[in-house]
Amino acid sequence: MSEEGTVASDATEPGTEPGTEPGTELGTEPSYEAAIAELERIVTDLQNDEVGVDELAARVARGARLVELCRERLRRAELAVDEVVEALRTASEPDTADEEAVAASIRPSADDRPEPDDDVLF
Repeated sequence: MSEEGTVASDATEPGTEPGTEPGTELGTEPSYEAAIAELERIVTDLQNDEVGVDELAARVARGARLVELCRERLRRAELAVDEVVEALRTASEPDTADEEAVAASIRPSADDRPEPDDDVLF
């Protein structure tokens, strides 16, 4: 800390500051992959003591937001996959109502069946 009370900022690589993932614009959420990459950088920085005390809370809060975002993206992806699987399952299942109607139409009714011949054993 200098005499004026300022703290030197930690040196970071361009594009590695929180919220500045490549391919994202300010005010938009990063993609799942970009969020994971940023989380990995935050964790690495925290493990290597590369985060200053003044920045620690902000980085942890950003990490928590990224975890929340990733969970939500995974949940939405799971729902979308479930919908596709259900649509495929429904499309591949035979229509049992139609099959039963066809079977009933070709099955002889009790009135159409011949009477058993009591004289014939075989």
